[in-house]
Amino acid sequence: MDKLWGGRFKKSINKEMEKFISSLSFDKKLVKYDLLGSIAHVQMLGKCKIITQVEKNKIIEGLTQILKEIEENKVKIITKDSIFYSCRHNEF
Repeated sequence: MDKLWGGRFKKSINKEMEKFISSLSFDKKLVKYDLLGSIAHVQMLGKCKIITQVEKNKIIEGLTQILKEIEENKVKIITKDSIFYSCRHNEF
């Protein structure tokens, strides 16, 4: 898969610049809290009836599974991915 932002450029980006703009080192530290925040947000959406309880439960189940995989070091971080979310997207 191409970079999420790759469509804006005609040439490939300089490797040193790619290292500089990569957020993987921060993403690895913050992903647990990002997922916990997303779970809380989904709970609010369910409580406010913006999504159904079935949808809420399914989303929370998926987010919890991702969190479990991260905590068990089952998620492969590929250095060509500049952000964690493109890494996860590439798995699907």
